[in-house]
Amino acid sequence: MSQPASKRSRSRSISTDRGRARSVSSENSESSSARDTRSYAYRAVNYVTILETKGCFMRQSSAGPMPDDLALCERLLSQPIEPPNGTLFADKHITDFHNALQNRSEARLLVDLHPLIMPSAENQYIQGNQSLKNVIDGYNDPWLKTEPIYGPKPQPDHARGLKWSTFSESQRRKLGIKPDEKSPYTVREDMYFPYLTAEIKCGNQALELADRQNMHSMCIALRAVISLCQAAGCTEEVHRRILGFSISHELEGFRVYAYYPELDDGKVSFYRWPVAQTNIWAKENRWTCYRFVKNLDREFLPIHTHRLMRVLEGVPDPDEDGFGVDVDGPDSQVSLVGSQEHPGYRRATSSQNRGLQPELRMMVHTLQQQLAEQKEREETREAEQKEREEKREAEQKEREEKLLAQLEQQKLREEKREAEQKEREEKLLAQLEQQKLREEKREAEQKELQGKLLTFLEQKDKSK
Repeated sequence: MSQPASKRSRSRSISTDRGRARSVSSENSESSSARDTRSYAYRAVNYVTILETKGCFMRQSSAGPMPDDLALCERLLSQPIEPPNGTLFADKHITDFHNALQNRSEARLLVDLHPLIMPSAENQYIQGNQSLKNVIDGYNDPWLKTEPIYGPKPQPDHARGLKWSTFSESQRRKLGIKPDEKSPYTVREDMYFPYLTAEIKCGNQALELADRQNMHSMCIALRAVISLCQAAGCTEEVHRRILGFSISHELEGFRVYAYYPELDDGKVSFYRWPVAQTNIWAKENRWTCYRFVKNLDREFLPIHTHRLMRVLEGVPDPDEDGFGVDVDGPDSQVSLVGSQEHPGYRRATSSQNRGLQPELRMMVHTLQQQLAEQKEREETREAEQKEREEKREAEQKEREEKLLAQLEQQKLREEKREAEQKEREEKLLAQLEQQKLREEKREAEQKELQGKLLTFLEQKDKSK
């Protein structure tokens, strides 16, 4: 497919939204034309089906992510944070802010609303958050240093990845990355292993289109992690593990998804897990996505970085081992979903592959030991997982028993209330019966009195 129009043209539309004299209709027409050009493939009716043929599924798998990762998603959503003060999300501004964004461009949402949904990592670092030292933001940057799975190269409205400075010199040799060359692990200048992308829509553009773009971007991001794990021979470490997230939002609502791979006999498939979907403007939801991103910085980013560093330890250094891993060769296991042989991709080692050294046997022995240790770790993890599952089942059973006991007590209380109600009704009926008898007695006495009065009057008339 032809190269899509650059998203960088949107920087001009942002300027106009912030003060230059240009009509809204002209701005929307220009930006809409650019979006139509680059998103043509994503709008195709069969785009989702085509992705599935390449192992990318816009749904969850039957197994789903690992329970630990699902618990992580819950924590990212629920862990409390202190929201920033003095923003347009304050109660006194919220109505006017919402009205001001009605029927505005995607660029306006990116400038004014998006930072309250997904704040800039680099700005937070400047403000003192040292944990984001190695994180870089990308806004509307085309991912020119990677190969698409299908359609145009991704160009997320906002993306986060790791900087060049994250890796040591030996790690860069293992990755085979250079600033001026393509790599399976690079998406754009100085952005490696992206772990969070965001797409913004407005007007008639549905969130479904944003979800497709995010799916494409994150599958490329996960492909890089799988490629690294294959080079290290430890792909089982990322089976059903959440490796990245995406945010799709428009003016009214947002969606958050988590992405994870499944490996079956060497075949890699990518899936997504729905984390959250809600309205932005409800008071209880106003800071939900912002809180998720802040917790992502605190809890998931260290997991992501540590995982890459741990896997890199198992990748042979080409300067020490005498040979490297050909990450895009026709016989390499690193050939992944949607990728083909592209001359622009740099191999993990130099093109002058050196001959096998006598130390190869020792290296094979070392790799075998690593595999044995990996198997032992996996068995330990499985045992721990089984223990956790049994504990959860016991807790679930205990909760069910407590619930049954509560239901039984509720039933007894209901029966007691019914008996008391019946007793009250019977007392009331008895009172009514007594009242009726008293009324009948009074009527009889009244009738008798009237008879006596008539008799007295008759006798009086006769005496006259």
